[in-house]
Amino acid sequence: MALGCWGVSKAFPGVQALAGVDFGVAAGEVHALVGENGAGKSTLVKIFSGGYRPDSGVLQIRGEDVRLRRPADAEARGVVTIHQEIILVPELDVATNLLLGTPPVRGRRLLGDLAMVDRRKLYETASRALREIHAGIDPRARARDLGVSAAQLVLLARGLLREMRILILDEPTAALTPQEADELFVKLRALRAKGVGIVYVSHRLDEVMALADRITVLRDGRAVATMAAQGASVDRVVELMLARRLGDMYPPPDRAAAERTALDVSHLSRASRRGGYLSLDDVSFRVARGEIVGITGLVGAGKTELARALCGVDPPDGGDVRVDGQPVRIRSPRDALQAGITLVPEDRKRQGLVLLMSVVQNLALAMANAATVRRAVTRLGQVLQWKRLAQVARTQVDRYRIRVSSIGQQVRDLSGGNQQKVVLAKCLATSPKVVVFDEPTRGIAVGSKADIYRIIDELVRQGLGVVLLSSEIEEVLHMSDRIYVMRNGAIVKELEPASTNADVILRYAATGR
Repeated sequence: MALGCWGVSKAFPGVQALAGVDFGVAAGEVHALVGENGAGKSTLVKIFSGGYRPDSGVLQIRGEDVRLRRPADAEARGVVTIHQEIILVPELDVATNLLLGTPPVRGRRLLGDLAMVDRRKLYETASRALREIHAGIDPRARARDLGVSAAQLVLLARGLLREMRILILDEPTAALTPQEADELFVKLRALRAKGVGIVYVSHRLDEVMALADRITVLRDGRAVATMAAQGASVDRVVELMLARRLGDMYPPPDRAAAERTALDVSHLSRASRRGGYLSLDDVSFRVARGEIVGITGLVGAGKTELARALCGVDPPDGGDVRVDGQPVRIRSPRDALQAGITLVPEDRKRQGLVLLMSVVQNLALAMANAATVRRAVTRLGQVLQWKRLAQVARTQVDRYRIRVSSIGQQVRDLSGGNQQKVVLAKCLATSPKVVVFDEPTRGIAVGSKADIYRIIDELVRQGLGVVLLSSEIEEVLHMSDRIYVMRNGAIVKELEPASTNADVILRYAATGR
């Protein structure tokens, strides 16, 4: 057994994360770890990687009992972990991030670890690592300038540079295109053939079935089943994850949009600040009240740029926006909130939450800055009234089924799905007229996805307009009343969900025709 644990338990204040878990991965095996958000997957991964110490149980690497006190202990034993969170030093360039801690040096080291970094070799090594995973990323680019997908590719390249016996991947394809994911799988199969044991954590069960040799299902901190992937079905795995039948993932499509327009966007454009191209190129579309308009495309098509322009994060250079038929000028997020537009961003950790604040404090930030609801939770629009905020927070926690020990719990300690629900709660607490969702279900489990689809469906039935920006084509097909396909910052096609399919959408996204 390359890596194994027996009877491992781990608790946090008010939460039992793991309770007596048994798990193991053999050399030359891909063992998938699946479960709902909050099931304990990330906690187990952090124990394997030295980030957490278990409260009880035994951890073994290559048959030897070990105690990992910090991540460096795990790496020294050949355990490489690529976490779900983007962990890069933003002010350093890509090459330095790739070889952080182990840079190539000139000559011999002096005075212990003191030495001159060989910059030429640093960039050569980084370029080679990026080419191996077919990532067209400049090794001299600053990490802070990378999008989510590019940052994920850098993390993958960094992990594959290390000498490893065991590779642990936590949601590695959450921000990758299908082509990038396929290229990753080729690399993983090659590592498996070399005898590397791979722990693969993913919510994407189709990937799990295609790649894994074995599957272990976690539920409420316990391993409820381990099975061979061959012969297993997605439906059976989902039933084990949820302890019930999933039923229909998507709400019934029996909505009726109103004639009144909630959002009208005309000829929206924005030049790239790096020059040379338009990040938004003459984008026009409309959203009726009670309607979901889906906008999809490949990574880099301009979906996120559109979301940021609509919500004042990156104001457009030209074009018009109307809300409820009235022209609005959006130069900042506050302008967007006052106009009735709110954004659920793609990166919940960096853009949607203050991780060191509690659930109620995150809600306070949103509500105190929204003119529509500020007076409901402040005195004279200035002084926060915490009793009122606490009441709102408890209502939102119940409404959106957020699993927390209390409304005072820091959001950094919540699972990914529950963090996303907090983002939804704080955005919707501002009483918007239009909600822009940018990749709302990225990196969360099937049960939490169903909850978010239910929330979106409730919003449109209440008469709000919804813009759903997503690279998951099936999500857009099932949730949308109309679909726009983007490519190179422009809308290239409008489609009706009932008369199209994923292949047609992908063709327009890839070729524009």
